[in-house]
Amino acid sequence: MASAASLRSLLALPDFRRYYLGQSLSSFGDSLTPLALAFAVLEITGSPAALGIVLLSSRLPVIFLALLGGAIGDRVSRRRIMLFTDVVRCAVQTTTAVLLVTGTAEIWMLIALQLIAGGGSAFFNPAAQGLITSVVPKDRLAEANSAISVTKSTGQIVALAASGTMVATIGTGYSLLVDALTFAGSALLLWRLPKELASEALARRTGVLKSIGEGLAVVRERTWLWAWIVHVSLGNLIVICPVMVLGPFIADEHLGGAPAWAAIGICYAVGGLAGGVVAGRWKPSRPMVAAMVSFLAIVPFPALLALPGWVPFVAAAGFAAGLQQAVYVVLQTTALQQNVPAEVIARSSSVSMLGGLVAAPVGMALAGPAAAAFGARAVLVTGAVAAVVLSAAALLLPAVRQLRADEPEGGTESPSATGADEPGTGQTATGQTVTKRPDSVTEAG
Repeated sequence: MASAASLRSLLALPDFRRYYLGQSLSSFGDSLTPLALAFAVLEITGSPAALGIVLLSSRLPVIFLALLGGAIGDRVSRRRIMLFTDVVRCAVQTTTAVLLVTGTAEIWMLIALQLIAGGGSAFFNPAAQGLITSVVPKDRLAEANSAISVTKSTGQIVALAASGTMVATIGTGYSLLVDALTFAGSALLLWRLPKELASEALARRTGVLKSIGEGLAVVRERTWLWAWIVHVSLGNLIVICPVMVLGPFIADEHLGGAPAWAAIGICYAVGGLAGGVVAGRWKPSRPMVAAMVSFLAIVPFPALLALPGWVPFVAAAGFAAGLQQAVYVVLQTTALQQNVPAEVIARSSSVSMLGGLVAAPVGMALAGPAAAAFGARAVLVTGAVAAVVLSAAALLLPAVRQLRADEPEGGTESPSATGADEPGTGQTATGQTVTKRPDSVTEAG
């Protein structure tokens, strides 16, 4: 964040304050779930395969419903979508918690419930991307995104410790019950937002399929945006996922096991916290160039895991990787919000989200077989080299180098694609004219 004073001034805006507190509660609860759910599945089955299926069940609906979620997010009140999906996810996690606490949970039940929760995320996230442009002035979007990033990273650190403590002392079900309560709190805060918020920018004139097509056209017409999506997708596939899958194996074989990997993970989370602070202070005039260069900070992480190096060195590399991830996401989010018309933001962000999410499970599935065929170190070195090549290739595109902050790319929009008389304009709740928020939803930096 730019400063404590900056955050205070942002929180003085009532609509942003409610949005920010709701997002903070929801992201904290989300960070509780993976660890608790993992141990719940292992308690029931003891099977890593079953664990993989349950975790994947929360991702699949997002992959299949992301584009529909984006289209709906540009047609229906974004506040209403977020409120409804928070209520649904609260009910899902409450049910899951009750099943676990009472000892009646079965794997098929957990899979079904996580499918519903994942479906809620597919609709919630694109709507959240669009709604933020109506609760904060355009010139403060970077600060707002940075504040959310810092809070998310802080929440992850606290949630991991809290979830581990609850799982070890009172059981997995109570951790998921806390997650349900955070959704209830988020829904209450969203309910207090004005009902008419963002409604003036919604596209209602076309069918859902045509609306999805328009969203894809908006991305296709902006070279910098589709290049960014390709960069995120390949980064997930070749760089990030091999680290996620092979890192624990390398740590177990060469670095001292789970304690070493936990220390590296904490450094990564702290790096994300620092990255959010940096992103709030740093406002580059060419955000795409800055993002591609910042992505290079991830290179030492897979490289040192491949050696493998001394644990403090690997942990320092993890810190740098976490820092770049936060900076990259804030730059991406702000560029999208500032350079895409408000009425198509949800659809555009859903395409970006889909690109990252499709690549992630593919990368996780391929990392193991690739390591078996070529060796874990070779796969990690390939990821380090690929990070450099991907950023260099993106920087060869003039549209990537030339995109400026607060300056929409000209000559590509049309009224039929964007639904606007003039490309790149919309209205905030305060009446300001604007050009146009993952988990990031992206996995990659």
